[in-house]
Amino acid sequence: MTSVVLVPDLPIERWPSMDRYASRLAAGLERHEPELEVSIAGKIASLTVDAADGGAATHRLPPSGVGGVRRYLARYWTYPRRVRRLPGDVMHVLDHSYGHVLLRSRDRPAVVTVHDLLPLITVRRGARSFREWLRNWLLERVLEGVRRADAWIVGTEWLEGELGTWLERRTGIHVVPFGVDDAFFEAPAESRDATRVRWGLPENAFVVLHVGSVGERKNIPTVIAAVAGLRSAGVDAWLLQVGGTFTGAQRAELAQRGIQGYVRAVGEAAEPDLRAAYRASDLLLFPSKYEGFGFPVLEAMASGVPAVCSGAGGLSEVAGDAAVVVGGRETKPYVNALRRLAEDRGWREELVARGRERAARYRWAETARQTAEVYRSLV
Repeated sequence: MTSVVLVPDLPIERWPSMDRYASRLAAGLERHEPELEVSIAGKIASLTVDAADGGAATHRLPPSGVGGVRRYLARYWTYPRRVRRLPGDVMHVLDHSYGHVLLRSRDRPAVVTVHDLLPLITVRRGARSFREWLRNWLLERVLEGVRRADAWIVGTEWLEGELGTWLERRTGIHVVPFGVDDAFFEAPAESRDATRVRWGLPENAFVVLHVGSVGERKNIPTVIAAVAGLRSAGVDAWLLQVGGTFTGAQRAELAQRGIQGYVRAVGEAAEPDLRAAYRASDLLLFPSKYEGFGFPVLEAMASGVPAVCSGAGGLSEVAGDAAVVVGGRETKPYVNALRRLAEDRGWREELVARGRERAARYRWAETARQTAEVYRSLV
């Protein structure tokens, strides 16, 4: 029997997308690949699960603190050293951000899932302060660890090309699309109307949803401008943001455009609330400047919600012809797409049908099966 050690991020990172990938892959391997002996190097965060589930054996770590020096010591010192001592035929680092785990010598093959190349982009931008220099020095170690892997998993063919260019090789890179939870295909316990009442959204409003963080690459100014443009066109548009906390500059822009009263920000949301948010909305707007995959587009399609997204990174590959993909970074095409969707019920229904069909192709069981094949190719 082949034994595999899964290396998730530490829970103190609080990265929902990494939590989702790690927890679903671990569960899928245990459920669908019984010939594998799976152990988990550290506790997987529970940001995207409804309740704690039993599963693979977990090697416990002592409390590591939640910030500052203790956080960095846990990430770059304590955790990697404990991981390296764990037995197993194959090691799988589930997030490239922990590539530094592979820096020291090892006696078994290693796989790294690369979700994006943001560390490389950040390093190439250079540093203007000591803090940025230290960050880049650590990221360079992460990238060097990623290079030392024996195989790499990516979620899209686009990222396969980007990674291959950086590695200067294509052999060993495996495209294994990620999945979407069955629960997104099902109606939540709370009705659409009840969710709107709970969050103060008018019954007949046209609700534009944005899911995820509100960092620079998420292109929040375009989200704000698009909703403001929709309201200027006479549509009773509201913005629902789930997963982030608006910055002072973003709040100021909301006020400047006169739509601060038409915004509901949920912040970090439990899974039932996330699913309810999709069902309570009329469309997802996701104009990111860079994405390796893009879970929200897939989740929206599974939930029966039309998606409007940029074509940045792997988004157009995930969306296919089941979403409105906007090229470039101009706001007007987003406003036009939103306005058409608000006015054309037939087009909305067509996108919903296409989206559900496309989302059904992305299953975690298949992710687990293809990942297991990568392990077998190394032993």
